[in-house]
Amino acid sequence: MIVLGLSGLPRAQEHLRRTHPDLSPLDERIVQGLDSAAALVVDGRLVAAASEERFTGEKGTGRLPEQAIAWCLREAGVTPDDVDLIAHGFDYDRHRRAFEITGAPFDEVYSSATVIDGLTGLGWTRVTERFRPVRHHEAHAESALVPSGFDRALCIVSDGMGETESLSVFRAVDGTLERLHTTPIASSLGILYSIATRFLGFQFNNDEYKVMGLAPYGDPERFRPVFEKLARVDADRGTVTIDWPTNGLADAEQGYPHARAFLAEASFTPRTPDGDIHRDEADFAAALQERLTTLLVELTSVWLERTGERKLCLAGGTFLNCKSNQSIAALPGVDAMFVQPASGDDGTALGAAWHVARGEGGGLAPVTGAFDPYLGPRYDPDEVRAALEARPDLRWTHVGVTAEYFAGAAADIAADRIVAWFDGRMEFGPRALGNRSILARPDGDRIKERINGAVKFREAFRPFAPAVLDEDVDRLFVTRGFEPDRYMLCTAQVRPEARTVVEGIVHADDSARIQTVRDDLAPGFARLLREVRARTGAGVVVNTSFNVKGQPLIMDPCTALDTFAGIALDRLYIEGYVVEGTHSTA
Repeated sequence: MIVLGLSGLPRAQEHLRRTHPDLSPLDERIVQGLDSAAALVVDGRLVAAASEERFTGEKGTGRLPEQAIAWCLREAGVTPDDVDLIAHGFDYDRHRRAFEITGAPFDEVYSSATVIDGLTGLGWTRVTERFRPVRHHEAHAESALVPSGFDRALCIVSDGMGETESLSVFRAVDGTLERLHTTPIASSLGILYSIATRFLGFQFNNDEYKVMGLAPYGDPERFRPVFEKLARVDADRGTVTIDWPTNGLADAEQGYPHARAFLAEASFTPRTPDGDIHRDEADFAAALQERLTTLLVELTSVWLERTGERKLCLAGGTFLNCKSNQSIAALPGVDAMFVQPASGDDGTALGAAWHVARGEGGGLAPVTGAFDPYLGPRYDPDEVRAALEARPDLRWTHVGVTAEYFAGAAADIAADRIVAWFDGRMEFGPRALGNRSILARPDGDRIKERINGAVKFREAFRPFAPAVLDEDVDRLFVTRGFEPDRYMLCTAQVRPEARTVVEGIVHADDSARIQTVRDDLAPGFARLLREVRARTGAGVVVNTSFNVKGQPLIMDPCTALDTFAGIALDRLYIEGYVVEGTHSTA
């Protein structure tokens, strides 16, 4: 059986922009159905997955993932007619009447017909009879449960919103999800964090990671009462309650002005972000982050106790918050934990496909080993050479993927040069996990300043993450060793005696968002880190995404060369070719 999984609502953002022509860029993502992606499950095995933004360059797009679909089919060597079922990570159709009563643009935005019509327009046939909508939070839950390999677990989903809920709790036994609880959209933790992000002058549903990065520079005490009064966990009901003022969540398309006014009255009036750290904003971010973490820990603890489960699966955009994940992982009632690396809505393409494959007789392949997130396109040396030959302005040599190649990259890193590393299949999800990465020595001279200012062109307070060999992680960091560590989804405290070794990735609270690297998932990256360790004494590097501010993670050789030529990198290592930088920093 072949199942195509899809995420996104193709007409949602187009409708928002058309009906609100004066929309602020900060509010363009206050819409359901962004981050469209495609995934293909063949005979129960996931063979390909990619986000549409990687092909179009439109970050976070919710358009029909036309190019991602086409690539998935090519990768598997199948045609649209070969696809047995089409799974979509939303099922608004069951709520049609309720949405129509509110005057929502159901047929134009939310109906499954928007996806069915899009595929039909691409020449697909028999779409309606093959189409299977999947409830959004079930798709999220499956996206974490299936790759976890757990025979039973507590599954928690938290995001901005599903169809009508913002948080769902499931018990999973032998692959079957039992829904135990839902929290309505009015008490959405995801929307709370996003409104606070917008309040600070950042983009809603996009820049939350900036607020997470700003939080360690602040003191939560000043604004702690604001968030304690606003949001709480009701342990008896096992739910989150957020007490927004009357009409607080009205006028969403204008950036929730009533909610933002409430926050301003309760705290302060923020200034326009300028990339620097200011006390009010940092303290506010610290209080917000502290409250989110406290709420998630309390909620998780309640449901662990109620169910008696000791393994935990987490998905939904809220669980891209690495600081909260660290505190959840530290709970004594958790023996094992898995967070879907693509926890945002792109990951529902995976979950929807798995849900339909399991439920309609196709079955799922047994889980063996860790989840492999390297699911996107790869490029062979001939394709890279063609891209290089079209760029006479660049100097390059062909070394091949040889011992010399790895040794050269490691020598550059050891010499405090900043390099780009482009290898194998692209990562699925928002994190660069070593196949489309910028790498550097973590104790390099002013390394954070150099990368933020001359390479990434981003805010100075933004932290960097370390990629570290599994055999070195325990001597550098304090961690429980759960699976999220493999995907840069959980922070860990830096050991005091190791601080000088990783100075460039230590955040203000002495934490780091680690990626542990092992041979089973990333043999080439592990080999490079071993070469680095032979020269520096530690198998650890700065690992940040190979892109610049506002750009999706780079997918193809041509985009890689264009980006490399415009930023201050020393060398690009790409499928056995070494490209010399035009803006050397060493």
